[in-house]
Amino acid sequence: MIRSNPAHDAPWSHRGLSARGSALVQLGDPRDAEAARLILQELGLNVDLAADGDAAVHWARHGRYEVIVLGGPIDLAVRIRAATGDPRVIMLLDGAEPVPPPDALAALDIEALGPPAEVNALMRALWPAA
Repeated sequence: MIRSNPAHDAPWSHRGLSARGSALVQLGDPRDAEAARLILQELGLNVDLAADGDAAVHWARHGRYEVIVLGGPIDLAVRIRAATGDPRVIMLLDGAEPVPPPDALAALDIEALGPPAEVNALMRALWPAA
């Protein structure tokens, strides 16, 4: 489905098994997004998939998410963090972008996994929180 205005269209929602919260996923690779969605659903979260970075920022600002999983450059994570202060923000780093310094990520309260980005690292990061 092609959306004419993804920043204002609702994200694609997927219900979790026990629906105890919600998560937002915006990853460039559709296979990674699907794997992240399945992991988050397995943990009992409803999952929204954002079409792109602008849509993710919009929905982070207007939704209530416990976890936001992002790919891409650090500036997207900074925009997400500025849009909302509460959720756990996790970046999957793929090595295409420079790896941000750990102290910069800590100051922004952003977790980074990788490179290489892999959904198994996401599962390990989230499992203790479940």
